[in-house]
Amino acid sequence: MSFYVDSAVIEGQLTHKSWNTNILLTTVASGTLSLTNASESTQVFQGSTSGQIVKMPDCTTFAQIGQRYFLINDSSQNVTVQDNASGALFLLGTGQRSQMFCTSIGTAAGAWSYVIMTKNPVTDPLLVSYPAGTGLTVAYNAGVARFNGVTTLIAAGTITLPGSTTGGWVYVDTDGVVKATASLPLGAMAMALFTTTTLVTSLTDERETVDQNAVWGVVGDIQPERYNTVAAAGTLEKAARADHTHAINMPLYKAGSIAQGTFTGTPRTAAVTFGTAFPSTSYIVTITGTDGRSWVATSLLATGFTISSQANQALTGPVGWNATFIGESQ
Repeated sequence: MSFYVDSAVIEGQLTHKSWNTNILLTTVASGTLSLTNASESTQVFQGSTSGQIVKMPDCTTFAQIGQRYFLINDSSQNVTVQDNASGALFLLGTGQRSQMFCTSIGTAAGAWSYVIMTKNPVTDPLLVSYPAGTGLTVAYNAGVARFNGVTTLIAAGTITLPGSTTGGWVYVDTDGVVKATASLPLGAMAMALFTTTTLVTSLTDERETVDQNAVWGVVGDIQPERYNTVAAAGTLEKAARADHTHAINMPLYKAGSIAQGTFTGTPRTAAVTFGTAFPSTSYIVTITGTDGRSWVATSLLATGFTISSQANQALTGPVGWNATFIGESQ
């Protein structure tokens, strides 16, 4: 037997086994659905037409704060959610849901507290696809991007790639916007590598699989390996990208070989120039060669030194050298 009540206020705890809320099914269209305080609390969107806007009710018509709405986007298009004054609240992507609560009823726009969820876990990063041979437009799914521990929700969409480009990139930039350019900016999250003519000819998935809590370091706080650098500074754990290594404390060393024909003069000598300089001249040199000589390292500079054979006879084989900076690793 049904019992109808137009309005009820329960001041204590309400316990129930089942609760059936009213649902409005809406086929998305290029237009605006304006909700009121009498609208169904659950709104489900279906279909495939783009341009759907949902305008939340006039908050001054609510008796008190706490009015709630549950928005479900089962359509294949984004749904734009606005307050009653046409102010943008958020973009509800394909497969996403939002639970919304009114927190202010002083104006028509009011204030809304909301959380956005997904029907199924999304890939991280995003996935790009395209219809081969139909132009320069590619589509990407909804997903999440993380930059230094901050999560940004990216709604599904499309982007037009630049034409006549080989080795271009589709990526989420650090501002949370999906972009496509000829090169990948520092710190951006790669999505796909592309080649285009007047249309897309190839699109390669370049997503990385990383722990969702990983915090990427930037150039300023990740340094190359170098002598006597603190191995761990601070308490924040950061992950190094492929083009960087974390600093560690280790001795520096250099090594090389000098061809026999390089040695000239009397006695025979040859100059060694380092690719990068030592911090100072505090290093020792070991020299070996196929010829029996009393090898000596002279004229030590931070940038190199001179090898002397201490003999006038021409050499018959190369001479190897090893230079190690003085110090201890920890």
